[in-house]
Amino acid sequence: MSTRIIKDSKERELSIMLTPFIPCSAKLPIIAMFTGYFFANKSGLVSASLYFFAIAIILISAIIIKKLFMKDSGTAFISELPEYKLPSVKYVARDVFDKVKEFIKRAGTIILICSIVIWFLLSFNWKFEYGVSVENSILASIGNAFAWFFYPMLGHWSWEATVSAVQGLVAKEQVVSSMNIIAGLAESTEGGALFASKAFSFFTPASAYAYCVFNLFSAPCFGAIGAMRRELGSTKKMLQAVLFQTGLAWLLGCVVYGIGTLISLIF
Repeated sequence: MSTRIIKDSKERELSIMLTPFIPCSAKLPIIAMFTGYFFANKSGLVSASLYFFAIAIILISAIIIKKLFMKDSGTAFISELPEYKLPSVKYVARDVFDKVKEFIKRAGTIILICSIVIWFLLSFNWKFEYGVSVENSILASIGNAFAWFFYPMLGHWSWEATVSAVQGLVAKEQVVSSMNIIAGLAESTEGGALFASKAFSFFTPASAYAYCVFNLFSAPCFGAIGAMRRELGSTKKMLQAVLFQTGLAWLLGCVVYGIGTLISLIF
């Protein structure tokens, strides 16, 4: 919505298309979970690298798209910044309270409902028989139909990681929630630790970073997609933006996994 102040229509559409690449707070749980486990001693540095990586991709994408498709567009934009001051304790406390309240609201509605749906699909097969193994569940069959898409960036056929990433369309926090539910119902070791479970033990530092990259750049949640549709004023343009975001996310994920795997083999 903030792009409404941009006068040039093409530049406005470009901004709308690239804005979801900016890491939002909903993507932080994914980054924190993977970097905390696979890069324990350097988790802060690795997490920061994803943010700087996002900035670099936004700038590169904007330059390439503008050079190829927006040669005749261009406007001067000046924004006057306010004087920076130390925030008051009262303002910070209110801001934290509002964000915590909003997260609890999301966790108690969207995330809870999606978690129940995930549990149901994991507990039943297509004959609606309860208590089946997760490999024979409805969710597994759905995930296996799309697991090929994630194989090049994971190096492993994983319906579990596939359905978890798709859950990010509902809410990015749901990726972590979905993985925990699947790991909890699958055979696990070490007291049920997520990455020690049968479902996600295949992850390596390379595939973990690549998975974070995909979730960072892929199409945002439905709420953000709806906002894109309203601001772009066209379902066609919205779909083009979603395809561009997901396609770029897949390409970057595959490249990162390939480079990471090569580095691990060398060193």
